[in-house]
Amino acid sequence: MQGWSHFLGAIVLDQETQAPGSVPLYTVIDGQQRLTTLQLLLAASAKVASDVGAVVDAQILSGLIMNNPLKTAGEDVFKVWPTNANRVSFRAVVHPDGAPSNHVNDPSNLIDEAHSYFVGRIVQWLSDETEASKRQDMVKILRITLCDLLKMVSITLEADDNAQVIFETLNARGTPLLALDLVKNATLHEAAKQSADVDALYHEVWKPQLDAEYWRVERRQGRLYRPRADLFLMHWLTMKLRRVVPATELFALFRKDVLQSPSAPKATEIVDELCRDAAIMRSFETQTKGSVEQVFFDRLEQMDVSTFYPLTLFLFRNQSLSAGRRRRALRIVESWLVRRSLMRYTTKNYNVKVPPLIDKMSADPGMSDETLLGEFRTGTSAVDRWPTDAEMLTFFERSDAYGNVGRSRLVMALAAVELSLYSSKTDLPDVPKNLSLEHVLPQRWKLNWPLPEGLDPEAESAARDRRLAAVHKLGNLTLTTGNLNSDLSNKEWSEKQRKLNDHSKLLLNTRLIEKYGARFDETSIEERTHEMVAAICEIWPGPDADWVSMDV
Repeated sequence: MQGWSHFLGAIVLDQETQAPGSVPLYTVIDGQQRLTTLQLLLAASAKVASDVGAVVDAQILSGLIMNNPLKTAGEDVFKVWPTNANRVSFRAVVHPDGAPSNHVNDPSNLIDEAHSYFVGRIVQWLSDETEASKRQDMVKILRITLCDLLKMVSITLEADDNAQVIFETLNARGTPLLALDLVKNATLHEAAKQSADVDALYHEVWKPQLDAEYWRVERRQGRLYRPRADLFLMHWLTMKLRRVVPATELFALFRKDVLQSPSAPKATEIVDELCRDAAIMRSFETQTKGSVEQVFFDRLEQMDVSTFYPLTLFLFRNQSLSAGRRRRALRIVESWLVRRSLMRYTTKNYNVKVPPLIDKMSADPGMSDETLLGEFRTGTSAVDRWPTDAEMLTFFERSDAYGNVGRSRLVMALAAVELSLYSSKTDLPDVPKNLSLEHVLPQRWKLNWPLPEGLDPEAESAARDRRLAAVHKLGNLTLTTGNLNSDLSNKEWSEKQRKLNDHSKLLLNTRLIEKYGARFDETSIEERTHEMVAAICEIWPGPDADWVSMDV
């Protein structure tokens, strides 16, 4: 018989209570679906067993569904009890007395359908036998199979075990249970212990917001992809706890420092707060087009610095902060980030820098913009310095932009310059999305952009060195669409101008041709570098700017 058993895998349990004289209580971390399905199968088998007169087998099967009624009451009488959805349907189909007469099938779940399916298949299996005694024998075989031949490993966590990590390890190849799912189960369980209406809390508050498929979609953060739900929880906990929160410890930290904190609010209040803040974070993707907020989030994504989302969430949930001051705070953060990214300053300590910033803003939430301005202005090292206009100019005068600064960041900067050239009378209201960098003076310049003729060897060598030093400078870069970029390639300046005039609507190129149409050379590149840096510094004012009087 040993060789005929079937292994159902491992379940992970977290023990809640084991008071003397009471039934031990566990939270199911992993295995909810298997346990629920198995309960439905056992209930269906018990029902059919009772119907065919196999009373003993029906009682044995029911013993795997229900606890001793002398030791339990209410929902604790069930061996398995859902923490939120499906409770009404589950109670109806697994109870030994059957569903009440007024029970209505809930279309939001398949509990009734699953139970009916199991009943139908068992009845169909028994239908070949016409004698009652033989049907009872077959029911006994089914009971032995379900009770003795289905195997399952139970892993019970100890106090210091990380439920999230254990679950992710066991389910590396399956559909993951999100850290937010663990948070939901634990919080709703706590709400039940506090006598809250858990069904209403789940269906009316949690489910519409945090059970949406939107939160299960994976998004990139750095080199990894994680579900939006886990990213939200990580940003929310960072903001809430004001410390760095590892992605592998989300549930453990939430349970310890939020749900079970000595100063923890009621579970219903925690659910309300999570859902409100989730709605705020979701709104980051739907800000008004062209607004300070929409531009900020667009550029935050281009720079791949999501570590600032906890700070941003704090700004948006801060009701004492006016909309004007919030926009100013966003512009301050954006300037600090953009200037640093263009000068290739490190980003590795951003996650460490954000929690203290949130903590300091909390001292006077209504003046968060002033707090950020003061904190950013005090940075003196490579990890927190806010580059000045002079430092920006020196960097781009001395350093190559192309090949030194990430292409996406250069495109972002030049697209911002393009946008700054627009006015209310401009025909083109939006900067196209499919833009690429184009060298005005080509990287392969020898054929169509020769050095001046008649130079002696020493002068020719100096001219070549100067050109090589200029070709990747910021002033030699512009933007085009991808198709136009390949068409321009290494063509001479007159041909490039013609094609740009015919096919490019970017004001960046219109101004380039207007000013440098007659000649574009190393001197032009130096001059245009100064122009581009000045425009960038105006778009993203630095630490010396008059931020207080700035209109946002």
